[in-house]
Formats: sequence, C-alpha cells, structure tokens
Amino acid sequence: MRRASIFLALAAALTLAAGWALAAPPAIALVHGRIVRVSAPAIPDGTVLIENGKIAAVGARVAVPGGARVIDVRGLSVYPGLLDANTTLGIQLVPEGEPGTMDTQEVGDFNPAEQAGVAVNPWNEIIPTVRTNGITDALTAMRGGIIAGQASLIQLAGWTSDQMSIRRGAALWVNFPPRQGGGGRGAFARLLSGQGPPSAEEREREYRRRLDALRDYFDRARLYAGAQRTPEDGNVELDAMIPYVTGKLPVVFVVNRVDDIRAAIQFGESEHLHYVLAGAKDAWLALGLIKQHNVPIIYGPLTALPNSENDPYDVVYSTPAALWKNGAPFCIASGSATDSRNLPQNAALAEAYGLPAEEALKAVTLYPAQILGVADQLGSIDAGKRADLFVATGDPLDLRTEIKYLFIGGEQVPLVDKGTELFHKFMARPDKISY
Repeated sequence: MRRASIFLALAAALTLAAGWALAAPPAIALVHGRIVRVSAPAIPDGTVLIENGKIAAVGARVAVPGGARVIDVRGLSVYPGLLDANTTLGIQLVPEGEPGTMDTQEVGDFNPAEQAGVAVNPWNEIIPTVRTNGITDALTAMRGGIIAGQASLIQLAGWTSDQMSIRRGAALWVNFPPRQGGGGRGAFARLLSGQGPPSAEEREREYRRRLDALRDYFDRARLYAGAQRTPEDGNVELDAMIPYVTGKLPVVFVVNRVDDIRAAIQFGESEHLHYVLAGAKDAWLALGLIKQHNVPIIYGPLTALPNSENDPYDVVYSTPAALWKNGAPFCIASGSATDSRNLPQNAALAEAYGLPAEEALKAVTLYPAQILGVADQLGSIDAGKRADLFVATGDPLDLRTEIKYLFIGGEQVPLVDKGTELFHKFMARPDKISY
C-alpha cells in the first residue's frame, strides 16, 4: 500500500512537472510607448502585447492579461525589427583571415541544393553587433559560382542554426554572368603564365558560355519539374530548382552594371521567373525598364563608390529615391556580414539624398519582407506577426538613437556584443596598474 502511495505521489509530481515544462511563457506587454507600426500610422501612446512569440495585439487600448510581464516604455518608441535582405551573416567571420571562418561558397558553378542556413554559426561574433543596431532578421546567402545556392531567411538569435531558421530555402542566389568580367575560369592562370589578360573577344566568348550554361540549367530544371519520374529517377539539385523554375519562390540575380541589369531582366522575362535584382548599382540608368517589368530591387550597399568615375558623386545615395519616385518595388540592404550593422546608416544615406523618412524606414522593414514573400510574418507591428521588434530612444536611422530593448521571436535578447564588452572593460580599468 505504501509503495502504491509513493508511486502515485511520484506520478502526480511528474505530471505537474510536465505541466510546468509545457506551460507557455508569460505574456509581455510594452505599455505607454510610441508604436511605429510602419504598415499604419504611429500610435502616440499605445501597447504591444506579445504572446507565444507573436504580436497578440497592438493599439491604444489593449487589455493586458493577468500575470503578464509589463514593461513601461514611456518616452520611447517601439519599431519592427530591421530586415537585411542581402548578407553573409552567420557564414562569414574574418574575410581575409582563417579559411575556417568562411563558409560562403562551394566548389563548382551550380549548387542549387546548398542552403546557406545549414552552415550558419549561431555563435558568430558579428551577429550580436548587428542586433544592437535593431536588426533582428536577415537573408544570408552564399557567394561563389553561378548558382551559389539557396539563400536562407534567419532570425538573429537562437542556440542552433535550426532555431535561427525562418525559411531555409528563401531564394535562389544567382551571380548573373557579367559582360565585363575578367574572363572567368583560366584568366588567373593566364596572368600567372605571363600571357596577360584575356582579349575582348575571349571575354565575350566566356560571357556567352556562362550565360548559355545558366540558361541550359534552368531549361533542364523546367523539363525535370514537368516530367513524370520515380523516386529512383530523382536528382537532388534539380529537385531543389523546382520551386524556382515554377515561380513559387524568387530567383535573385546579383548584378551591378547597367548592361548586366538589362541582360538579367531579359533572362528573367524569357524564363518566366519570379525574379529580383540584388546590388543593382546602375539601376538609375535602367529605371524605365525596371518600371516596365515591375522588377523588385534589393539595393545596396550605399556605402560604396559609383561604378564609373564619370557618374555623379552622389548617385549611389540618390538611387533609392529615384526607384521610389519611379514606382519600383525596392529595399535597402548592406551586402555583407561585416557591414550589416550599418544597415540603418545605409537607409539614412538614402533619406539624406531624397528618400522620404517613412520610405527609408520601410526600405529596411516592410519592403524587404514584401520582396521576399514574408510580409505576413515580418516587417511591421501587426497582430499575428512574429514578435521581432525593438524599443529605442528615437529614430533608428539616427546615429544618436540608442536601442533599449530588443525582442526576437517574442524573447528579450541581451544587447551585449564584443564592442559593449570592451567598452565596459576599459571604462572600468584602474587608474594605476600594479603587477
């Protein structure tokens, strides 16, 4: 009898413990803050309620449930987390350093089955430096080859790469063959052998070869997608291409010069793709074509020189305003891991050179989410979306603004990085050091 009582008591304790383990975390209410929703007018004195990792409610009169953690953000502003739509975050650490810190490319020209998110290192020291500037999410992409792989949409917090994943296969990342390239494979060997750089004719042949190879690859994938086959006939790389050749997911063409922008648009239209241009430094020279085909542009970085010394000195800064006036869908991105923390400053440069302040903010929040097809999850403060947001002393595009709280997936993330650690360490150094 006593054994049975002990067993029942133990079973009850285990059941209670299991209940605790499965209990949802307490709700969080950010109250009395200025809520910059982005998708709608700002709320001067409002509340954002966070439950189960999502925004449960937002408004001037939101009922706060009992037991919720209440954070008074009076005098502060609540913004949606910034989204950097072109980075190598998590797969790049020291560009010119130890090769083991870089995982940005695979061998070969065509790697559509490779997903960047698989290689993301959650403990990459660049990531915390990005979060402290209000960036909560990013599209991270590999760089090598022609089809570099599939870019992955990640949140910038988590213990594992799986926890950081929002969408592993978010876009096919294609380095569109540049017409003014250096000759492709073999060019470096020519220089080493003393033969000199390839001629214009050789560069044109290499360009045509790479462009034809890309077209053949897409055509082959389209035929594969429409064919009847058994599991034994499957092909991992061509399977990975199916959502892209059928237009379900975006294909991102990385281009910069105007000739390549025109060629990429012609390619995307002829292949009937859902395509986006990234980089696109010379977009200001192709505004008519971009508008005609309503091509989304992931523009940036803005911290760069123009393509030609004959271009206006400020053309990189003013192109986002030109795209906005042209009615083209666009967003602003940093282009790398090391510059991702400067995403707000990239948008601020565009604002300084003609882009309205509201549009500059949307260019790093709502617009990249729309271009990547995740506006139902990210980009604005709306009920039902992911609770990826931050609380700041002012405009996040202003260098003087300080981030006070940051939430990713509804969880508060400490605003600590290598820079803040060194700051506090050396601010606390003694006046006299004795050994």
